[in-house]
Amino acid sequence: MVKGASELCRDGDGENAAGTASRVGRIRSNFAAFDARVRHAERLAAAGDHAGAAVETAIAATLAAHRHCGVFASPRLERLMTAIGRTLDGGDRDGAGGDGAPYRRVLHVCTQLAPVGGLTKMLALWIGADRNRVNGVALTQHRGPVDGRITAAVRGSGGGIHHLNHHKGDKLAWARELRQIARGYDVVVLHIHCEDVVPLIAFADPAKSPPVLLLNHADHLFWIGTRISHAVINLREAARRLAVARRGVDPARSLLLPTLITLPERQRARNAAKQALGMPEDSVLLVSVARGAKYRNVGPVTYADRHVDLLAAHPQARLIVVGPGERADWERARAATGGRITAHAELADPRVFFEAADIYVDSYPFVSSTSMLEAAAYGLPLVTRFEAPAAAEIVAINHPGLDVTARVAHDQAAYEAHLTALITDAAARDAAGAESAAAVAGLYAQAAWLAGLDAVYAQARALPRLPPEAEAPGPAETPHLGEPDLRHQDMFGSDFPVSEMTKNYIGMLPLRQRVASWLALRRAGDFSGLWEPVRLLLPEWLVRNVKDRFGPMRVRAQVPSA
Repeated sequence: MVKGASELCRDGDGENAAGTASRVGRIRSNFAAFDARVRHAERLAAAGDHAGAAVETAIAATLAAHRHCGVFASPRLERLMTAIGRTLDGGDRDGAGGDGAPYRRVLHVCTQLAPVGGLTKMLALWIGADRNRVNGVALTQHRGPVDGRITAAVRGSGGGIHHLNHHKGDKLAWARELRQIARGYDVVVLHIHCEDVVPLIAFADPAKSPPVLLLNHADHLFWIGTRISHAVINLREAARRLAVARRGVDPARSLLLPTLITLPERQRARNAAKQALGMPEDSVLLVSVARGAKYRNVGPVTYADRHVDLLAAHPQARLIVVGPGERADWERARAATGGRITAHAELADPRVFFEAADIYVDSYPFVSSTSMLEAAAYGLPLVTRFEAPAAAEIVAINHPGLDVTARVAHDQAAYEAHLTALITDAAARDAAGAESAAAVAGLYAQAAWLAGLDAVYAQARALPRLPPEAEAPGPAETPHLGEPDLRHQDMFGSDFPVSEMTKNYIGMLPLRQRVASWLALRRAGDFSGLWEPVRLLLPEWLVRNVKDRFGPMRVRAQVPSA
């Protein structure tokens, strides 16, 4: 037996004064690094290097998104970018925004659209469902071919796709072009990454742009965009509350629209799916499906460890986890359960696992709302964990439909109790699963979601224009040292190197600044291989066009999306 798995979990999750002090110190250190970048961006702007300031702002925002520094927004960075945006000419249109005119043409602005991920899937479904409007897409930093689902949906909508970073220039030039493109649309919806500065520059003056609605898809992370947003579209109430309390969003401009998913249809009976997986028909199968990163350890405790005592008490129960793949640190739990814990790598189509499941267990410590919604649509009972104080609600499952159907455990004992009740009572499983399916169908069926979208657009049209922003600089942000900030880095953070952030944006700098950054990377010994130093001297637009014309070539790594 693993160290009494429950005991191990208590040891790993327990908070103490030393742990709190360490987390406070980490927030302060992260904020100091972020603040230094912000101040450097301000100096560059003051010296007239607007292109350099835009890139430095993007790096500062990337840093804050990956290494939480106690803030979820930065008025300083946003003010800096909108000030630069007001110096650009082109694309002005009077009378835009807040005039109550119907939205017939919608421009969706995205940073990039990864082939795997909920953001790309949701956008394709959104455009495909919104048949009464023309929907176009503008991409500020997309690399590689556009996902076929997006191209098909846009084509069917009568819109077009604009690749800004394929055109000669830098972030300022692309912002100017985006401003021009937006003139042909009634409203702009931002599906951007946390650090994307191009829309802030493009839509710096709300009185001269279409209304901008920001989709708060990264609601648990730092992002920029509040100052240009006519309204913020949140996917859950917890995100709406955080937007108001920690991002400075006007409550009247903080709207709610559930995420859009495809409600799956079962292709196999549960027993047939179990048979396909080689599982006994009389087993009680617990299933979890998410990106591998969502199953990170908490201290010494693995996700597998949390189920050892439970499975020991119920020999008929098994756990399958799709996402993390085979991990050496799970072997201890696997051996302790006689091999009744199995793990698979991420799969494009995990349908058979949902169909075989008797109970769906959420990922931890990073919850997965999309997988929970999909499991609910299959009619599965849902169990999730939330072991933080109420002030950290943004890290929990509290999405529409799930907030009233998922069983929420606040500690290891409660988690095991919830699962024991479901493992030992088939009728309770059936009843909970039926409740989950009904709740999701009522909110996420396409007709229901479209009604919600129409309501959000109506609310946005009724809002007055954004007021002019103050020209005077405001005070620096102050890091918050409470919840959810204390646990944020452990749950969502990464150690993505600043040198890789620099490489990601170096091609967007003017030649002189690009060479200076290139020399700094060389001095630090941050180049990899023989080709990378050459590639990093090329402008972004040239790399994109060469790749499109001559096929795949090795390109710099993307900033990981959160």
